[in-house]
Amino acid sequence: MKNLNLLSKILSVFLLLFAIFAFSQTAIKVTYYTGSTQDYTIETTGKLYFSGSNLLVKTNGTANNVSIPTNIIRKITFTTSSLATQEIGQNKSKFRLYPNPASDFVKISSDKKQKMNVKIYSSTGSLVLKGTFQPDEEININSLTSGFYLVQVDETTLKMIKK
Repeated sequence: MKNLNLLSKILSVFLLLFAIFAFSQTAIKVTYYTGSTQDYTIETTGKLYFSGSNLLVKTNGTANNVSIPTNIIRKITFTTSSLATQEIGQNKSKFRLYPNPASDFVKISSDKKQKMNVKIYSSTGSLVLKGTFQPDEEININSLTSGFYLVQVDETTLKMIKK
């Protein structure tokens, strides 16, 4: 009985470790404007981040960065082992961010005339501004430092450059 209990604990630890390693990877598919795609698997020691106007993909802690200019990317699809996906680049509501580049404020126009949930992320992935705005309402970005930002409007992500 004691051996069975020990075996059960060892099996539990093994299953826990397996689950951690099995679910600790994220796959991304980069779709280019040319229609071609490229798949990457990002391990827990890897990174996916923006630097300047490039997407940098580092698949693990020892891999070299893969630099992809953002102006050639049409869509990025994130998947996990649970097959959940989130797409960046689908602009079904026809959101338009202007002026871009901007220094003091930006506005977002939309075909829809309802409030929009807006989140602005730095190139390191930090949330730097969050709010609910009407279409064409000024969003004050004066406090942001110069650089590249991702603006999430409802389920759509737009690129923004702060002067």
